[in-house]
Amino acid sequence: MQIAKSVSAMIIIGLSAIPVEAAGINCSKPGSPSDRMICQDKSLLARDAMVRDLYAAALKRDDADKVRERQLRWITKVQSCSDAACARQAYDDQIASLLRTKGGQSASTDFQSNSADGNEGHLAIFGPVDGLLAVSLSSTFVGPGGADAGDVNADGLDGVVPLAKEHAELSRDACKIGLDRLNAKTWRVSQGGTCDFANGVTLQGTYRKE
Repeated sequence: MQIAKSVSAMIIIGLSAIPVEAAGINCSKPGSPSDRMICQDKSLLARDAMVRDLYAAALKRDDADKVRERQLRWITKVQSCSDAACARQAYDDQIASLLRTKGGQSASTDFQSNSADGNEGHLAIFGPVDGLLAVSLSSTFVGPGGADAGDVNADGLDGVVPLAKEHAELSRDACKIGLDRLNAKTWRVSQGGTCDFANGVTLQGTYRKE
């Protein structure tokens, strides 16, 4: 995979000498079967662009050596994939990881929700990139005992999902999460099915840009 050589070179000679594009695939010269598979799949190319940009942001704001090390481990994982489903899951896992970095947080847009039931929700959105959104959605529930007594639970979901007509959906098993973009500053999140979240945690609500 061409990306592996680029990032290895970055580690040896330093970030300043390597362009940001070194974190992506060169589809004019795919270097491996996995590169060729990705270059033929529009959704994988969109994910590759997300990884490229989030990786560049993480290098600037986080521990660069650790970020590079994780990226190299991820590259090895993607190289081992023999089908698009495997590569897609590997990309989604890395995007979720990068979204949680300081750089990923600075590159994404954050929305928050505070409800009377004790839930404080956070929604991070990156994209859309070619019709796909990277989403990280979580909520922390503070029960009647209060935080000092340890009555706190947290849970969430993340993923890369299509955005169509201002609507996207996340799912985990029988749990379905709908996301509707009401305007540039507001998302409405609905929750359906059976969601086995930590006690008291719900993700539904209106999330507003802070």
